[in-house]
Amino acid sequence: MKVLVTHEMFPPDFGGGGEYVVLRMTSGLIAAGVDARVLTAGLPGITEYEGVPTARLPMSRYRFNLAVRAIVRHAQDVDLIQTFCYHAALPSLIAGRLLNKPVVCYMLAFYRDIWKKASASPLIGNVRRWWEHFLVTRNYSRIIFPSQNTLEQALAAGVDPRRALVNCPAIDLDLYGPAPQKEDVVLYSGKLDARKGIYDFLAVAAALPDVRFRVMGTGPEEKTARSRASANVEFVPFARGEPLRKAFATARVFVLPSMGETFGLAVLEAMASGCAVVSSVPLEFHGAHVRPGDRPAMIREVQRLYREPEVTRTMGEANIAMAARFTWSAHIEKLLGVYSDVMQQCGRLSNLQRIVNPPTSRSVP
Repeated sequence: MKVLVTHEMFPPDFGGGGEYVVLRMTSGLIAAGVDARVLTAGLPGITEYEGVPTARLPMSRYRFNLAVRAIVRHAQDVDLIQTFCYHAALPSLIAGRLLNKPVVCYMLAFYRDIWKKASASPLIGNVRRWWEHFLVTRNYSRIIFPSQNTLEQALAAGVDPRRALVNCPAIDLDLYGPAPQKEDVVLYSGKLDARKGIYDFLAVAAALPDVRFRVMGTGPEEKTARSRASANVEFVPFARGEPLRKAFATARVFVLPSMGETFGLAVLEAMASGCAVVSSVPLEFHGAHVRPGDRPAMIREVQRLYREPEVTRTMGEANIAMAARFTWSAHIEKLLGVYSDVMQQCGRLSNLQRIVNPPTSRSVP
């Protein structure tokens, strides 16, 4: 089976956790025997990343919305197009229609009214909300959401339930774990912008001057965030890989007071690293769930957990066990089942059945 994966950004370029999901999904498909390649924006000279073949269009991620002709050209010989929101979804859908090929869309993000709060102006927020609603309600062969909570919001927005399903992302669990000795530090890791709740985090730090806080992130509002930080906040350079995993491993408490998340990969990374979690993300974890923007609750819970190292150690151990449920092998198995269903419906099953149900493996439900 041949699959063209389309996304407006792909490593080594990163804009957030979405690029990690696209990379691991594509790598998993290749490992499962699928002939998968990525079409993205960027430097044409980069034709491979960690074993994933890529074709890169010399344009910005936003201009990828206009890349219909390029997608048609690269999708001529594929069986299916796997796309992602935001900027690759519509041109991929149009290309799929022109070529009569199925298109599966994975919604990396779905924020709805949060756009109004996180945008520079109400007008921009409304435009972003409208565009998101337009994209999510298009007639893809299947549309996949990373969490049940996001799926329910999408169904309420008018997404066709016959085409919608949940397939949670994951992390490479064997790379994460707690340090032998945790530090008495409260960690924030993520994009430095208002939507992720960085200013709520800094407000909590200012209210608890005797608590150590650490920020490992980057983003468009980094300069503003640094200017608002109190003396007990340490900013460390953001670096993926081992430095990021070490930051999670050494922290005792992780805080992500985001206005909205479709899943919350950073929370999962913190869980797998043995942190107690304080977050507004609608995942199940041990720590404290708080409402977005509820700074008094955030202050109260961070202060409580910081004072109880044995409690946070127990919570961290329980979070490690919970994180173990999220594996890329399970994600890819379910994704192949989706592809099989789509291909059967359009009469393009080809050799996918041998990948999904090899003679020595069990069937995908």
